Amino acid sequence: MIGILTFYWANDYGALLQSYALKTYLNRHEETVMVPYFPRPLRSRYRLLPYNPAASLPRRCFEVAMKLRPRVFYANLKVKWEMRRFRRKYLTTSRRALESSREIYEWGNEIDVFVAGSDQIWNPEITEGFQEGYFCTFRQWRREKSRYVAYAASIGAKRLPQEYDDALSGLLSWFDVISLREPQSASYIRGLCGKKPSLVLDPVFLLDKTEWEALWRRGKANKRREKGYIAVYYTEYNPAMAEYLQRLEKRTGLEVLILRPKWGMCHWTDRASCVVCGDPVRFLQWIGEAEYVVTNSFHGTALSILFQRPFATFAHSTRGARMTDLLTCTHLTGRLAETADAVERIDESIDWQTAEAALEKEIRRSRAFIEREILKKSGIRQEGSKAGHKRRAAKKSKTEQAQADRKG
Repeated sequence: MIGILTFYWANDYGALLQSYALKTYLNRHEETVMVPYFPRPLRSRYRLLPYNPAASLPRRCFEVAMKLRPRVFYANLKVKWEMRRFRRKYLTTSRRALESSREIYEWGNEIDVFVAGSDQIWNPEITEGFQEGYFCTFRQWRREKSRYVAYAASIGAKRLPQEYDDALSGLLSWFDVISLREPQSASYIRGLCGKKPSLVLDPVFLLDKTEWEALWRRGKANKRREKGYIAVYYTEYNPAMAEYLQRLEKRTGLEVLILRPKWGMCHWTDRASCVVCGDPVRFLQWIGEAEYVVTNSFHGTALSILFQRPFATFAHSTRGARMTDLLTCTHLTGRLAETADAVERIDESIDWQTAEAALEKEIRRSRAFIEREILKKSGIRQEGSKAGHKRRAAKKSKTEQAQADRKG
């Protein structure tokens, strides 16, 4: 059995879709479960009502009051419910949330290979410091032989501030093998742990375009929007991106739709509309059917490439390495915009054939890594120790006996 440690709990499109993709792909070859690890320091991140201990009391009261406005409150409540429904349907039905590395050890007795990743699980700015569960430190208590793999893990930048180096170096030592999502951080990670990391793609690329389209067609039918639109998915406000959108809106006459997993948006254009969408499947459809996509999100960029939409990407101010690495890999650096003047290039033809060939090469390499380091090792305990067999057989026998007693 394979267990995945990632941001399955996040009310975020990218986090949920990459979790779905990795679990779906691995499940085709070996039984795979999502380890319900949700560290306590991260639980305030997606509360319905905000709690910011660093803010003054008047500021905290103001933020709560804004969230309690009926329109905002019920929109955010619906989003939270829709993402929870997706999580329960595709990722895990577990109602128990594991808070610590020790609890993972006690919970995951049946797991032969632990896979940590994808996403920015090693970025302390995202995770409120390093969370040990994402480094498999519970390995120290496990007596039976298991395997510990980092798949497409990310620190979100080329390197972390030097103050984190010693701690990160020690935490990386728990892995048998490491693979990263961003090439620019490979030398930094290698210098810390002494292991040469493999480079693999984000899990969303493990499923192809037709599989993603089938996902939204299997769900509740959503009619294609009759009028074309510009889809915008952002992670931070960028003045140059706002000016770019204003010019694109004027140039094309299309409506600008801001895709958000919660109510409220930055001021991008005077006529932009906010689409509060909590269903990741519906979000896929919004991206896949857009006339244009403008984003400064990694997964916004990744999905634009998968669905082969005309797009423009603005690099994130602190985590831009992720997007530039992906665009370099697919020979699409021309879609990277820095100023509003780049709008003149939006209708330039895109060599999707070359991009697809480059992407396919990386997909094969990523799948080969999974085959070699995860799937072929997922039977480690069954082959190397009879203890696992005995425990499972005893558990099965006990369950069958209990059922027989109830029938009797």
